Amino acid sequence: MKNKDSVRVSVRLSEEEKEKLERSAEICGLSQSEFVRQLCKGKTPKPQPTKEFWKLLEALYEVHKGFKECAKYEPSALNICKEIECLILDLQEVG
Repeated sequence: MKNKDSVRVSVRLSEEEKEKLERSAEICGLSQSEFVRQLCKGKTPKPQPTKEFWKLLEALYEVHKGFKECAKYEPSALNICKEIECLILDLQEVG
């Protein structure tokens, strides 16, 4: 975010605080500057979802696809599809 309106700010941190900032920014997949900018805007940066999270989501999509196919023969499978869709949406909000 380099532009003519940006201003450099220097902050002194203890070694422990510096390490926490580095860890927190890395967990969120952000640079330290972007992490601090988001905090200043009142936003709470969220950790990036893990590989396991994406694997789970992918598995849910596959299960959903299977139930959707079953619905041709058993219409009640659509109820399970709706539950899986709600679960996927809930997980996407958290992730």
